[in-house]
Amino acid sequence: MPLYHQIVTASARAAPAALAELFRRCAKTVVADGGVVRSCEHYGVRRLPHRHRSRHASAGAAGRHHAVARLVALYFDCRPATLTRVEQTLRMHEAVLRFATLRPRTALDRVNSSRRNNPWRAGG
Repeated sequence: MPLYHQIVTASARAAPAALAELFRRCAKTVVADGGVVRSCEHYGVRRLPHRHRSRHASAGAAGRHHAVARLVALYFDCRPATLTRVEQTLRMHEAVLRFATLRPRTALDRVNSSRRNNPWRAGG
């Protein structure tokens, strides 16, 4: 099972208890399917480089754009099918503004994909 690093940008106005329940639900989804949650790191409320628009707010709502957000990082091992369920859970939650899922390269990935020559270079 590959290691995933997920960065979640959530609304700073959201209740911390609701966000904790969301991440608890995501962790239970990973563990129930045989995965391992390595850590959940809270980076606090930060200013965003640009405003994020909430997908769930109506057009005239006051909370449509966010200049500050709560950043949380999740590290877990799971199957790709489980990852799609976790992403769907995050996508449906109204407090989540954005998220990004990364799969860091491991040493084994580097060994398996290392090429000594550039295949597009002439004479290589």
